[in-house]
Amino acid sequence: MDITTPNVTSAHARGFTLIELIIVLAISSILFSVAIPNLRQFFASNLQRSEINTLISHFNLARSEAVKQATRMVLCPSDDNEVCDGSFNWNSGFIIFADENANRHRDEYESLIKVYQNGFESQISINSTNSRRRLTYQADGSSPGSNVTITFCNLDEIIPPKAVIISNSGRIRISKQRPNGSALSCSY
Repeated sequence: MDITTPNVTSAHARGFTLIELIIVLAISSILFSVAIPNLRQFFASNLQRSEINTLISHFNLARSEAVKQATRMVLCPSDDNEVCDGSFNWNSGFIIFADENANRHRDEYESLIKVYQNGFESQISINSTNSRRRLTYQADGSSPGSNVTITFCNLDEIIPPKAVIISNSGRIRISKQRPNGSALSCSY
């Protein structure tokens, strides 16, 4: 009985050599070491942008409702979805209500226009300037008082802070610096 071994030619051989695998692993590890930090910045930047857009859309809603209903609208931070909590921190959520008696506090007969409750722990800190804990829109769409700056800071500080600035006329803009040109600060 004659046993023959099959002749394997290079055209039929399949697989990788050890050298080829080591080279692929080395290149992959270099790419991942560069991509992972950039990916963290990408996700942090998208989360910051999303939080900014959410708050701006609620400012626009409050302003348009003030004009439409010809009454004052107040937008303020709220922990319980009923009344303003008096803080400068907007992370937990906020409410919009019709301020019929112009006292800037929600009474039981004043209707809630919108409630926003943040359902997750965000890596973005949202804080307003010390002078403004609530934002009031008049029936003409203006926002009396001083300008308000709301700063959006990444808690890991992997991206620079951004601010939403609302002027007395009610105009909203996004900035990388304070209204006076100084740098934004994330220490409160």
